[in-house]
This record gives sequence, C-alpha cells and structure tokens, in this order.
Amino acid sequence: MTESTLKSVFTLETESQTYKPIAHNLNASEAVEQFNADPRARITDQPERHRTPDAAKCKICKKAAEVLTSAHAETLSGAEQADAEALSAQESESD
Repeated sequence: MTESTLKSVFTLETESQTYKPIAHNLNASEAVEQFNADPRARITDQPERHRTPDAAKCKICKKAAEVLTSAHAETLSGAEQADAEALSAQESESD
C-alpha cells in the first residue's frame, strides 16, 4: 500500500455539530465501508501514515476534525444567512 492512498474517516456528532475522528490509516475501500455505514461520515486524504493507533487520540486527526467542524459551521452560517435573505425578499414582495 502506498502512503498516498491512506484515508481518514470522521463522523458528524449531531448534538454538538462537531466532527470526530473514527478511523485512520485506511485504504480507500476500507474508508468507503466506513462511509457507507454512516451518511454523516466524511473521508479525507491522509498524506502519511499516522503513528497513533487510535484515531480518537491522534493529534493529526483531531486537528483535521477541527477544520471539518469549522467548514461545517461556515456552511451552516451561510445557509442561515441565505434563508434570512430569502425570507426578507419574500416579505418585500408581499408589501
């Protein structure tokens, strides 16, 4: 297995709306198995093998989860802003 084929898998915790690492050092097919099991999961490329055996304790994976969570929060903020703009436009049309 070449290092460039490694993947990490993260899942979105619904209550906290944060991503948590659930697996790393996987090949693509293993990662897809994890992804198909949970539609809230995200697969990311992993440039090199992580030394920590447990993804939940891996500093690199924790950092990647923070980045995914930030991107998710920005997406939610953008969606809320778009909803507010659409509502405002509808209110203006009805005046």
